[in-house]
Amino acid sequence: MPTQVLLTCHHPQAMENACDRGFWMPIPIPMERLHTLLYLVSISEVDTAIQSLAEITSFEPWRGDGGQELWLPFLGRLLPLPRPVPLGDRHVLAEWLPRRSDQGRLIDLLPVLEADQLSDLACGRSGRGSARGPGRGPRRSGPAARAHQPCGRAH
Repeated sequence: MPTQVLLTCHHPQAMENACDRGFWMPIPIPMERLHTLLYLVSISEVDTAIQSLAEITSFEPWRGDGGQELWLPFLGRLLPLPRPVPLGDRHVLAEWLPRRSDQGRLIDLLPVLEADQLSDLACGRSGRGSARGPGRGPRRSGPAARAHQPCGRAH
């Protein structure tokens, strides 16, 4: 399974503060995905791009309210990206990105790093010549492609 990143949301300095203290906050993550989850990205309402990744070094089980199984990610370094990944269309991302700090979305890291903008991934498009993710059909070209694109962008 490819390396994954946990997308979540919090205030603009949250990732830096969490790396300084060494951990994030408990969050629901499927146990079978822990071994592929190596990075965390927190996106705030004021962010315009993903600038860095927080390195996840380990997890500790945590019991939430009502016995919910959560995992506490321990963090290492804050790793700046060589090329920031613009967020893109916030309307497209509105339903796709987590809205609270106790929510997360697990996605493959490579498509994030190769994306022209994050909103392309929410639409099912990959960027910079990367391979399509699992479950995506062949690329279409021409007018038929524009009619079948999942996001409503003007062309």
